[in-house]
Amino acid sequence: MGFKDLFSSAGRSKSRLEKYIRKVENKYTQSAERYHAMQQLLEMGTVPALVGLLRRFNISSSKSIEDEEEKGWVYRRLTGLEPSLVLPATKAFCLAHDNIAWALRIIEDLADEDQEWDILNALLAQHPPGYERDPSKKLQMLTHVAEIDDPRVPEILCGYVEDADENIRFFSIEALLDIGDERAIPALLKRLANPEEDSLRLRTAILNGFARQKWDLSAHADVVKKHLGNDGHTFDGTHVHEP
Repeated sequence: MGFKDLFSSAGRSKSRLEKYIRKVENKYTQSAERYHAMQQLLEMGTVPALVGLLRRFNISSSKSIEDEEEKGWVYRRLTGLEPSLVLPATKAFCLAHDNIAWALRIIEDLADEDQEWDILNALLAQHPPGYERDPSKKLQMLTHVAEIDDPRVPEILCGYVEDADENIRFFSIEALLDIGDERAIPALLKRLANPEEDSLRLRTAILNGFARQKWDLSAHADVVKKHLGNDGHTFDGTHVHEP
């Protein structure tokens, strides 16, 4: 910001906005000061101001009770506003920041199906299956997706069974098995048979899931028999059985 801009009306507004966001996102700020800054951003009501308010979710202050209370305050205030005002800011926040679990809760509460999938599709495109240095945002995204009762969900999760991160693969496998959609069988068998998969817990989860779901795997008998492992799982030609 230039010297002249600082004293213009727009410059002063931008300066105030940045000041309040800095206070909101500083975990060492006193709680009362953060509440004041959050209230000011709420009253501004613009997309940049609401994105700034959402940035409270980026930090964890040293006092855990205050931290949860402040985040709950942001959540309650934003879910009390018009969706047309909040959702653009929430989408912008989710695409630009990593701690999105609370923001996804806001989306769940305010968005209709089309609006929710618009945001989720943008996140899925931003974080496809593959390597990421920090997959925590991807896991938050998939946790939200897995809880949606929609026929698109199993297909999405099947893609992440091939993710580079073991925790993402494991979560996707567990979620698919909980959903119980047989369309997941090929993806799960492919992972079970992958010679590069060295995670015992993941292989065990797949076999236990097959047994729990009692899926007919007779069409894949050769693959199943070859990859039963040494944990005592058995296969009768149709169903896998746990030890």
